[in-house]
Amino acid sequence: MRLRNLMLALALGGMLALGLALTLNAGVAPVEARPAATSVSPAIDHSDAISRALAYLKTKQLPNGGIEGWVPGTADEFTTIKTVIALAAARRPVSYLTSVSGTTPLDYLATRAITYTHDTTGTLFPGRAGMLAVAVVAGDGDPYDFGGMDLIFELVNTYNPATGAYSTTARQGWTTGAASAVNQAWAILGLAAAQQTIPISATDFLIGLQEADGGWGWGLGGDVDTTALVIQALLASGNVSPTDAKIQEGLDFLRNSQDVSGGWKSWGFLSADSTAAAIQALVAAGYTPATECWAAAEGNPHTALAGLQAADGSFGGNALGTAHAIAGLAEAPLPIFGRWERANRALTWMNEQQNADGSWSGWSGPDPGATCDAVLAYAAAGYDPDTVAATGSVTSALDYLSATAASYVYVSADAAGKLALAVEAAGRDAHNFGGVDIVHVLTNTWYSPTLGAFGTPTNTWHQAFAILGLAAAGEPIPISATRTLTSLQQPDGGWKYNLSSNPWNTTTPDNTGLAIQALIAAGVPPSDPSIVRGLDYLRDQQDEMGGWDNANSTAYAIQGLLAAGENLIADWSSSDGHSPYDALAAYQKPDGPFVWAWSWPSDNGLATWQAVPALLGVHYPYTPSGPLHTFVSVERGPDPDRIVVCAPRGRLGSDIDVTIPFGSDLDGNGTITFTWRLNGGTWTTPLAYRADGYFTATIPGHQIGVYDLRAEFSDPDGVQGGPTLTTTFTIHGAFMPIVLRGFAP
Repeated sequence: MRLRNLMLALALGGMLALGLALTLNAGVAPVEARPAATSVSPAIDHSDAISRALAYLKTKQLPNGGIEGWVPGTADEFTTIKTVIALAAARRPVSYLTSVSGTTPLDYLATRAITYTHDTTGTLFPGRAGMLAVAVVAGDGDPYDFGGMDLIFELVNTYNPATGAYSTTARQGWTTGAASAVNQAWAILGLAAAQQTIPISATDFLIGLQEADGGWGWGLGGDVDTTALVIQALLASGNVSPTDAKIQEGLDFLRNSQDVSGGWKSWGFLSADSTAAAIQALVAAGYTPATECWAAAEGNPHTALAGLQAADGSFGGNALGTAHAIAGLAEAPLPIFGRWERANRALTWMNEQQNADGSWSGWSGPDPGATCDAVLAYAAAGYDPDTVAATGSVTSALDYLSATAASYVYVSADAAGKLALAVEAAGRDAHNFGGVDIVHVLTNTWYSPTLGAFGTPTNTWHQAFAILGLAAAGEPIPISATRTLTSLQQPDGGWKYNLSSNPWNTTTPDNTGLAIQALIAAGVPPSDPSIVRGLDYLRDQQDEMGGWDNANSTAYAIQGLLAAGENLIADWSSSDGHSPYDALAAYQKPDGPFVWAWSWPSDNGLATWQAVPALLGVHYPYTPSGPLHTFVSVERGPDPDRIVVCAPRGRLGSDIDVTIPFGSDLDGNGTITFTWRLNGGTWTTPLAYRADGYFTATIPGHQIGVYDLRAEFSDPDGVQGGPTLTTTFTIHGAFMPIVLRGFAP
């Protein structure tokens, strides 16, 4: 990763001792200290506001699929682009807005792609092309082939290596292709959305357009919308870190421009567009949730934005402001990736976890089973697992599996079946891999004609993976094995892992999705009562977000549905429009890895490699339809598990209540050690509580004198420090205003 001016405050395992300067207000009710929540929420819940905003946008969709702009009854490309981005931010498929003619906003944009991105001479507008590319990727389209053009190829060709600018001579009305902050930012965002490498000179050019006030604009000083867009573009490039001085100057501009309501104004009025754009920039820099870290005198960015929603669900009474607001409410910085790009980030993270021997680790070290799952993930994305090796190693994933095949095939029936499945998915031959005929082992060692089963007859995974392995190798499936798997179906229509009486051994979507894939692979038709009952079970177990309670269950349930030929978006979306794909994506962190569930928010390897095939719409078994490609890692962005330290606040009542906001730390393992003393006395450590986006502690009582405060933040994922301020404040008298000393960085 190439980072410009990376500061050591983000070093892994870092600890930052932060001096505190508190703005204390007499007579304000103290902050209530409360223990940490038992689970971590990656975003603020604005689901009702977002649903109402989307309902408003539906009223603005025209029969051609486009969204009405400033001219009544006329679709507008700019507004339609922002609507596609809003849908992705809200985790809805683009088909959520389908017109009476059966067309989506992306369908409309495809008909307008060439004319919107080119002037009458055929010259490209880089900014428009970049903006359209962002929308296409967000809507799960292909920016390399959209509306009869290759957006990325044409955009790359506008780059001037001598200046670093993306610019052309295009001109039409008020729009030009000339070098500018907006054109450069959208060009970078479009290329970053397609996971292209951004030249350092391109980000340097954009940085060079910064105004004297720290913002970006049009040469007359910074404006909020442009500054927010540029911050997102610079961070998306991978060349600039959140701690870069220029990013901090841009954030300072936003801070200085913030209204007392917590939002941002435009033309003298609180603006949903500007506030939403600012939130996106803040979140990109790590201030998520963008609440306490950016609280103002009368609210925070979210309360300000949510307060602008009208009774009809709109923001500003128009579709554009509403689309902008949705992205802000959802805390979704640009670019918003589609399923393909999400998978690439997950695979890049997986590659970074790979061991030098080519393996991935399971519960107790390097594990062939975990490695098979990883191989299936890379193959599902069209990458050759033989090209995937740890940094500095030449031993690939397939090298490891080949070396361990002779022993792994005899571990269990499902081990042999999974190995055959992975080997065939990687384009190799399960009849001869690592000196072993895996098919022979399955049919002669693990299959019992007498029992009509593979391995343990009561074990669903033994039967399912053995069947899938044979199917992948093109071998016939014993009918008795199919009947055995069918017989393991429970009265509720689901499958257990086995028939043991352990309390954890219940029917689950994981087992059911796996069993359905195996039965379909064995030739059981989707109309068979066993499949129908299995689908009914999955329907009964589906949660309100369109998934199945955790990443692994959701992934295997999706694959079972796909194997049965189900339309996940049209027929399996939640009442609020979330498809199972959207539900699965909700378990992914911005930098690639998945969590098992947000109640257990650590990066989870098993969840990640099992999620990728499902995210890509691939079910077992699969074999390459063409040549597999060399895997190349992509930019993953800053680690959202780091803790981002913010300036503290204090409130004076009968006690002194200190609030220390923080951002990011999605895995919830950042900690604070908070101490204070009075008049140079003994240091005291009060209880500090973690809440949603802030720590809070109470200093008992208040006395006349000088208070010193100290806070140390620690996080194994890194600490991104805010400003280092003085540690001292003085109380001159009971219930008198606090006098600050040395309030300066």
